[in-house]
Amino acid sequence: MPTVETRIKEVIQFYVKTNYEAYLENNRLKTIPTDQIESVVRNIYTERRDHLKVFVKESLKKIMKEDYPGDLVILNILVSVFEDDEYCINRLVKEIKLYQQGVLGQKYDHS
Repeated sequence: MPTVETRIKEVIQFYVKTNYEAYLENNRLKTIPTDQIESVVRNIYTERRDHLKVFVKESLKKIMKEDYPGDLVILNILVSVFEDDEYCINRLVKEIKLYQQGVLGQKYDHS
């Protein structure tokens, strides 16, 4: 059975992917221009951060049912996850760049 931390990571990845795809659709884009990725991620992250925390908590309640460890445990883990906003934003920027390189058939550049 996956750990609570693994479940949180999976829910966050789902949330980010869904918001990324919505952004592309709303802006009629195939990919986000590379020079705009950081500003787009920063704006979405800032606007959606609090909603993401609620989404994670509510999703885990549904997924884990009686194995849900309680709001306090989840909120403490989320505090740890979100304690460094710059790290989170930079990580998302790198992930999106790598993903888009794959979509565009480009060689992966991990810089």
